[in-house]
This record gives sequence, structure tokens and C-alpha cells, in this order.
Amino acid sequence: MNKVAVITDTASNMSPEIARKFNINLIPFHIIMDGKDYLDTEIDMEDLYARVDKKENLPTMTPFPVGECLHAFQEVSQGSEAILYISASSGFTAAYTVAMQAKEIAQKELSKTTIEVVDSRTGGSGLALIALAAAKAAKQGKNIEEVVEQVNYLIQRITHLTAPDTLFYLDKGGRICQAKSWAEAQQVSSFRALLEIAEGVIKPVARVKTKKQIMEKMVSVAKERAGNKKIHAAITHTRAPQQAEELKKMLLSQFQCEEFYVFEGLAPTAIHTGQGLIDLGFYSGD
Repeated sequence: MNKVAVITDTASNMSPEIARKFNINLIPFHIIMDGKDYLDTEIDMEDLYARVDKKENLPTMTPFPVGECLHAFQEVSQGSEAILYISASSGFTAAYTVAMQAKEIAQKELSKTTIEVVDSRTGGSGLALIALAAAKAAKQGKNIEEVVEQVNYLIQRITHLTAPDTLFYLDKGGRICQAKSWAEAQQVSSFRALLEIAEGVIKPVARVKTKKQIMEKMVSVAKERAGNKKIHAAITHTRAPQQAEELKKMLLSQFQCEEFYVFEGLAPTAIHTGQGLIDLGFYSGD
């Protein structure tokens, strides 16, 4: 019997291999395409990108229903004393609200299982790092209160930088937040935007000409915030593996890393960014 089971969702872009390695349970979102409902783990990514690239009749994403979240809680409760679900930012998805509803039902059915739901206030690479830290704490035998404390501590320390090729998809999906004026400007002027997901919303950071400059700026921000400390880092990309590897090399030339992951974006990220995304999450060691 494990003390704590860790669950997150596919907005983390965590690969199934890494999730299995660290005993993290992933709940898939739903993708609506041509009026049909698909689990994002079952979607044909070639078809998805073909539709996204056209910028017309775009696929949409919805969170899992309460019943699916409840089922996930029921399954993991069989081998765990407590459950921690870490959601993508409630500013981007209703997954947190759905999980809270499932928790309310589950607490009546699973009276012996403690369930905690935490809003990560981030997503993508940032969410992946938080979930991984929680899983490691659970593996060390920490109880649910200690794991939640670790998660809340990291939420305050995570830096999550994201750079899609275009702001069109974030704007279309209603997730552009404080960078709305940049999305409008990008329609008439060619530039690359570097954004930060902080406190659950998207904030503008820098406008540059090239993706190389974007990556240089990411490294610069990392140096400003982490100094000479070791970092934990994750990169997510959407069909930009060469740029992801280039950014990884740039960071490794500047930092010692406790851990470093490179993930290819899953369907929810592809829908909201299109191809060409480079996304970096990191935090420094103590």
C-alpha cells in the first residue's frame, strides 16, 4: 500500500514512459473534432495537425467529465492511502473544478482515502515538473500533507516560459490573457513572442525577430532567476525537436541540471499553440 498516489492530466505533456517510470497517473482530456469526441490519447496526431494548420474549423478541447475523474480516483485508491491530483491552471481549463466535484463524491464512497486537489497555476513543462516532484516525494514515503506542502512550495518557484510560433491559437482559444494586444499586433507585424505563465495567466515577456533570440532570452531569464544554482528543467515542443535540443544544449552549457526532460506536446497543447512551440519550465535547487 502506497502512502500517496499522484495524478495529473495530459496538459502536462508528460510522456507515458516517464509517467510510468515515476508511477504518475495521467487523465486524458477530450478532443472534439468534426463533432466527434475523442480521448486525446487516442487522437491521430497527423490528422490533428493537418486540421490545426488550416486555422479553420479548429478542433477544441474539453476536460474529462466528473465520472472519468472519479473512476481514476477509485482505481488508484485500491493501492494508496491518499490521492493527490495536480491540475493544469484553472485559468485555462475547468479540470480543477471537475476534480473538486469528483473529490466531493469520492470522499463519500472512499471514506478511508484522503484526496487532495491542487491547482498548479501553470501547465505544460511547469506542470510536469511539479507532478514529478510530487511523485518523488511520494516515493520517499512522505505523507499527503508533506507532498502537498512540497507541491505548493514549488508552485511559487516554478518559472514557465512559452514561445509559440504564432499567438493565433492561444487568442482563438481565449487563453491569451495579458498578451491580447500582442496577438492583435502579430497579425500585421512579424515578430516572435516570448510569454510567461505566472499566477495562472499568460503574461508577455519579450518580442524578438527570430526563434534563436527567443531561446537566448529564455536562457537569460533562467540565469537571472536561478543564478549559479543547479536547476530542474523540462522542455516541451510541438514538432520542433531540433530547436528543443538546441535550447537544451544552451541550458546545459550554462547550468548543472538535477534533471532534464524533453517532451513532445500532446493533443491539448497542439490545439492551443500549433506547430513550432518551444516551452520551458524550470526551478532552481535549494
